[in-house]
Amino acid sequence: MKGTTIAIIAIVIIILVAAGAFGYQQYQQRASLKNVQIAVDGVQVEGVNLTSASLIFSLRITNPNTNAVTIDRTDYTVFINNISLGSGQNQEKVTIPAGGSLVIPQPFNVSYSGAAQSVWSYITQGGAEYRLVGTAYFDTLLGTVGVPYNITGTLEG
Repeated sequence: MKGTTIAIIAIVIIILVAAGAFGYQQYQQRASLKNVQIAVDGVQVEGVNLTSASLIFSLRITNPNTNAVTIDRTDYTVFINNISLGSGQNQEKVTIPAGGSLVIPQPFNVSYSGAAQSVWSYITQGGAEYRLVGTAYFDTLLGTVGVPYNITGTLEG
């Protein structure tokens, strides 16, 4: 009976140590996600027709950490000259290696209606100030971590 009790205590201790190590690893991963840097690498007007324009905002995600991180999705709102043109999402899951960076395209379609009419010439000819406000989401076993970003720049002509 005494040997069985010792074996059960040893198993419980091993399980607790393993759970603690796993929890600590998850905590470190969540903390390191806050160090991820997000910038706009470029903006391209992919196409313009009479009713809409297609823009691609290229996000450069830099991971300065010693472990790889995975972005599960992003969502964002596009502003041109401080006028909101709408929101978009990117559901593409990507992994950024430790110490590396990756460019993720954020496609966005602008309809020639409503608020877009007032900034249409800036979209098609350049010179407008854009602002991309969004969040990159990282799903971990301890829950989702959101890293917000708010990036401004100028559309090229």
